[in-house]
Amino acid sequence: MFSFYKKKNFRKIYILLGISITLFLCLFLNQNLSIKNVAVDINKDLFSKKLLDDYNSFFEIKKITLNGRSKSNLDSIKNIVNSSLDKKKNIINYDTDNIRNSLEEINWINKVFIRKVFPNKIIIDIEEHKEFAIFNKNEKNFLLSQEGKIIHEIRNSKAYKLINIEGNFATQNIDEVKKFLSNNRELEEQISKIIVHSNNRLDVIINNVLFKLPNKNTKKAVNQISRFTNLKNLKTVDLRFFEKKIFLKIDTKKIALKNKK
Repeated sequence: MFSFYKKKNFRKIYILLGISITLFLCLFLNQNLSIKNVAVDINKDLFSKKLLDDYNSFFEIKKITLNGRSKSNLDSIKNIVNSSLDKKKNIINYDTDNIRNSLEEINWINKVFIRKVFPNKIIIDIEEHKEFAIFNKNEKNFLLSQEGKIIHEIRNSKAYKLINIEGNFATQNIDEVKKFLSNNRELEEQISKIIVHSNNRLDVIINNVLFKLPNKNTKKAVNQISRFTNLKNLKTVDLRFFEKKIFLKIDTKKIALKNKK
């Protein structure tokens, strides 16, 4: 009887021992597998970070070359270029469109061309405005470009050897002004001011005398100007209807001259 119970107890011990060993092995293997998985994940993260660092380092902008700048503000250009560079140093992500648009808002800058030279260089070519005339508006003077864009306000207009332009439509009709000057080179140095009207009609001031020109046959009207250059106290010569009559203003007197056919 005792022998039977003894065997039964040993059997229970063997079973419990077997279960314990099995659980231990399972826990041991599970822990080791988890550690290995963590190690693999850590290695993957380190590899990805290293790869990203190498990628960013390879394409990091190392040099920016600026060409064509003469009169535009260098500090303003640097601020725009560097502000974007602080955010995106990678040449691939460098937003050239945004930089170009921002640079073209600077007074003297007309056009900007930006090139990416891989892997790490940026070339910025600047085309500046060419000054063409002085625009008079509201008793202020502005430097005007050949494209009719206001570059900036100026204090002393006499410091520039440029023609003065006046009129609300002067900037929009700048091509008409250039065309007129091109067709009348002999008067270009004599003209001190051109006044632009809404219908593209022009008036010119020569030796402090206002000459009102017609819309049509402008060249023929201009040829009449030499007839009046020696008249004293002359204020205005109205050539708008020169084929029939020419109206003069001398001091306060107004005179109508019938033109010869």
